[in-house]
Amino acid sequence: MNYLFANIILVASFLIYSLTTKQMRLHLVHLCLFLIVLLYWISVFIAADVENAILEAIKITTILPFAILFSALSKEQMMKIFRWIPYMGAFLVVIGVIFQLERQQRLESTIGYANALAIFLLVSLLMSIFFYMKKASKIDFILMIIQATGLLLTFSRSVWVLWIVSVAALALFQEFRKRNMWLRIMSIHVFSFIIAALLKWDMFFFWSRLKTIQPETSEFQMRLMYWKDSLPMITDYFWLGTGGGGWSVWQSFYQSEGYFVRFVHNHYLQLALDIGVFGSLLFILIAIILYYRSFALYKSLKTVAENSSLVWIKGVVLASTVLLLHAGFDFDFSFLFILALFLMFVEYIMVQSPDMATRLINPSKSVKAILSICLVVMLFFTSWMEVGKYFQMRGQSNVTIGNMQSAIQDYSIAQKLMPWAASTYYDMAKVYVLLGNKSGNRNDYLEGKKQVEQAVHRLPHEKLYQQLNEDLYENLMKE
Repeated sequence: MNYLFANIILVASFLIYSLTTKQMRLHLVHLCLFLIVLLYWISVFIAADVENAILEAIKITTILPFAILFSALSKEQMMKIFRWIPYMGAFLVVIGVIFQLERQQRLESTIGYANALAIFLLVSLLMSIFFYMKKASKIDFILMIIQATGLLLTFSRSVWVLWIVSVAALALFQEFRKRNMWLRIMSIHVFSFIIAALLKWDMFFFWSRLKTIQPETSEFQMRLMYWKDSLPMITDYFWLGTGGGGWSVWQSFYQSEGYFVRFVHNHYLQLALDIGVFGSLLFILIAIILYYRSFALYKSLKTVAENSSLVWIKGVVLASTVLLLHAGFDFDFSFLFILALFLMFVEYIMVQSPDMATRLINPSKSVKAILSICLVVMLFFTSWMEVGKYFQMRGQSNVTIGNMQSAIQDYSIAQKLMPWAASTYYDMAKVYVLLGNKSGNRNDYLEGKKQVEQAVHRLPHEKLYQQLNEDLYENLMKE
């Protein structure tokens, strides 16, 4: 529901912008994003799981208006937004520590996934270092200590490796070849280690986790297995993919061992699974455009620009590289704020790029009218989905507190609003099973059987639904 609400806000904002603006800045990255969004909507018609494919398409649609809106900002306005990112990182750490937002002793804060928090903190830490290099502010020094402490508390080994590599990469930049600067950077890391150790009451916590970074670790081997198992699926669904959520449905037919993971833990493979290989290539093309334009921009400004402008080009490229590398080992870009952060870096480079990298378009009244109609339809459909999901989630809450009749009413409304959603029928079936277990009434089991049959009809390859259907059949046959 958070993604749906964010989509509503962004689409509404873009609708207002498109109606009021006289010029719109567009470039090749926007075309790539448009094609990715289009492929996600096309995949809905061939998706293994229509419900999740629609939700994923709505979620991905958000990135296009966001990118266009951000490209409308000037370089100075973008820098003001960048300036707040270190504060956001520090805030997430403080909130997570105070309220103990952890899972398996790994800091997750409000994000709900330690690795996603870790990669965001690494990017915000790198940005803080670049801000500190320019001004040497005490606030930045404190922010860096907090962010580095949070990074340690996530226990994210893959991000730790990128942390070490990215800090070492700073030595390649002439602006950082100063003894005092490196002494301060090292002192920041020492302070953060001491604070993290005190919070964990364990001076060896870092080493005990660090020494497990090796190819033989079970987590790395499992991810290799996911990637290997996904390749035959990509081959079978080469052009259009399986739709959003398709990996979750089909993985049991391709896996070499028993497991269940919602994502394949590799963004490039995930795109190929969702919308076909062409979608993955489009995202790689965005990365190539970023590097090409960054090089062209740096070359054009090298002799005329102030030092800070050149430094920030390097900083954006370094931070983007960190995000792109980690996306090959995890599903960071499934979190829209991480993907949005990457697109902010892309837009920062594209807005300044020479050689007519961007085009200022003056949309006519007819173009604005067509665009407005599309946006209103999208806004209406997303709001419709938001309401449907609200009733489904309210039904789940009623089940938790034991209010079964209210849950049935909520699920019935959700089914009418989202007739394609298999999960609403499965949720309703579980309610009738619970009622049958409590009352012993055969009719409750029969009603549950009808509901789960509807779920299986909509998602025939979902083994969870099949299992409940078989269990209810066996139970009814015994009676």
